[in-house]
Amino acid sequence: MSAGTQRVLGREPGAQLAPLPLLDDKVLAMIIGQNPLACILHALCAEIERHQPGLLCSVLLLEPDGVTLRSAAAPSLPEEYCGAIDGAKAGPCAGSCGTAIYRKQPVVVSDIATDPLWVAYRDLALSNGLRACWSTPITSQDGTMLGTFAIYYREARIPDGQHLQLIVHATHLAALAIERDRDKTQLRAAEDRYRTLVESLPAITYIAELGANGPWHYVSPQIQSILGFSPEDWLKDPSNWMNHIHPEDREIAFAAEREFQKTKELFKAEYRMHASDGRVLWFRDEGVLLQAADDRALLMQGVLYDITEHKRLEEQLRHSQKMEAVGQLAGGVAHDFNNLLMLIQAHNERLRGRLTAGDAAHQDTIEIEQAVTQAATLTHRLLAFSRRQLLQIQVLDLNVVLVETGRMLERLLVPNIELRVLPDASPQLIKADPGQLGQVILNLAVNARDAMPDGGRLTIQTRCVELSEARAASHGAIPPGTYTVLAVSDTGTGMCSEVQSHIFEPFFTTKKPGKGTGLGLAIVYGVVKQTGGWIAVNSKPDQGTTFEIYFPRAEQGAGYTIPKPDGPMASAARGTETILLVEDQRGIRELVHEFLKRKGYSVLCAADGNEALKIAHENADTIDLLVTDIIMPNMGGQELADRLTQARPRTKVLFMSGNPDQASLSGRLGDSPATVLQKPFPLEILLQEVRSILDR
Repeated sequence: MSAGTQRVLGREPGAQLAPLPLLDDKVLAMIIGQNPLACILHALCAEIERHQPGLLCSVLLLEPDGVTLRSAAAPSLPEEYCGAIDGAKAGPCAGSCGTAIYRKQPVVVSDIATDPLWVAYRDLALSNGLRACWSTPITSQDGTMLGTFAIYYREARIPDGQHLQLIVHATHLAALAIERDRDKTQLRAAEDRYRTLVESLPAITYIAELGANGPWHYVSPQIQSILGFSPEDWLKDPSNWMNHIHPEDREIAFAAEREFQKTKELFKAEYRMHASDGRVLWFRDEGVLLQAADDRALLMQGVLYDITEHKRLEEQLRHSQKMEAVGQLAGGVAHDFNNLLMLIQAHNERLRGRLTAGDAAHQDTIEIEQAVTQAATLTHRLLAFSRRQLLQIQVLDLNVVLVETGRMLERLLVPNIELRVLPDASPQLIKADPGQLGQVILNLAVNARDAMPDGGRLTIQTRCVELSEARAASHGAIPPGTYTVLAVSDTGTGMCSEVQSHIFEPFFTTKKPGKGTGLGLAIVYGVVKQTGGWIAVNSKPDQGTTFEIYFPRAEQGAGYTIPKPDGPMASAARGTETILLVEDQRGIRELVHEFLKRKGYSVLCAADGNEALKIAHENADTIDLLVTDIIMPNMGGQELADRLTQARPRTKVLFMSGNPDQASLSGRLGDSPATVLQKPFPLEILLQEVRSILDR
């Protein structure tokens, strides 16, 4: 290159560039010091311009779309120009910088006035006194385009090797600053995402040293809303974790901790913790080991999930399954027991019929009858618990039942107990058996009375509530809607949670021997469930007890009843019709057969439904009445009645049952309910019902 050409470049041979080591030191120090990217790029350009008068530096950053360039630093370029090119697009003819991005290589324009690459920006550049521009892409280590570094001149210039070297060096520094800033931005974004995730979880996240009393290094803010402790207060004391675990569950946590230290695998445990307000919450604790330097204590990161609601639903399901199993057992026992009582009662009636009133054994038969009645009452209670008793359902006003039952309660309570009966101002219509509903109120009241040996206040009230989906879910498996609530509250001794978990089980009682049967609340539970209601208990030791029973609301209208024999006994109600008697218990079958036969009826006997159909098929005579048990092997009474009445439409039906499960006690003939006699029953009642049905 000639001396003339060198003078055109504006530099004598041997002229020096800006001191690169000084430039490196300043820019690298700013990068390490995590200065803002704009400040670093501005300093880079300004430092070059300070040591190289006559050139103007510019840095443009490429946006994620890969084509849009944004002005990042240009200390000496006119503001009008910088504003105009901010947002320029890369392309095949987009000035020096836009074209450099498009080509992914340096672009040197010696004269903007004549170069076709500047056709779109020529007037803008010339009007701002810019005549030449050399631009180089800024790339990351993996080759990703980050932006451009450019040098402008106010006169036309051909490439200067030393200035091009300066551009390359400055480009490397800019790339380092931009990558470091982007890494920092991505790290900050990742941290923000992680923090948002951690602090949005419905759980407590923590980092702690291993060991029961290992200090916690971090706990998420959820500890405030879940347990009631601020993160700062929790981290102050390393013993907070173990001290707030329920004493009965600490060994569970200890054992999980020891196993975790041994295996270094997943830490997992379930235990209860005390919140700051005294509430006991269930948690599932899961954690993993964090990598740490050899000279540091081992750390674990874990999550405490609040599973209190899950545990409550789990316990509710377990309790429901247990109650259902006990109910099935109670119903089965009652069924067999009622058949035995039926035999005892029938034989006792036959025996008494052979005795005169003055006979010494006559009084014994009366005592036997009373014992049978008492035993039948016991089975009735078992059936009430198992939800298999025969209810006479009708639409009624709970307020009326409460007021009527309240008058009876005044005689049951001792003087030192204040009774408050508070019916709602509006009618509270429900579907229930009025007798059973009164028994529910009496049982709860007696239970409350016994819980207040030193006196207190018993409050019984009704109200209407509307349960939303959220509120209904908090009450358990109850659907949302409108309910009538019967609330019975006392100021007595209350109950602990352990006692509450058993109170509805039959024969469970905390009373002294001879003071209670343990069936009162079991009956309440059975009646409420069979009525379609739901019961809740709120009680604490020495703070009294409240039972709340939720009944679905009913509309005004007639209820339905299952016919029940009434009226005077018709011992002389004889007849001559043909009766098909079907009973799987041989003793009962023989007694009823003999009794009806003595009253003039023609009686055909069968042990089950199949045998009954065979007899009916073989007998061409009219069968006026089918008397059948409901629960029998091979074929039940309902199916037998359906098939027999299809073949013999004029045949009437009377059902008997020792286990009136409402599901099997559909006891229907077409769309009409059929009469069902609940065992044990007096034979005279059977005779009266037979005559009544035949005469309809």
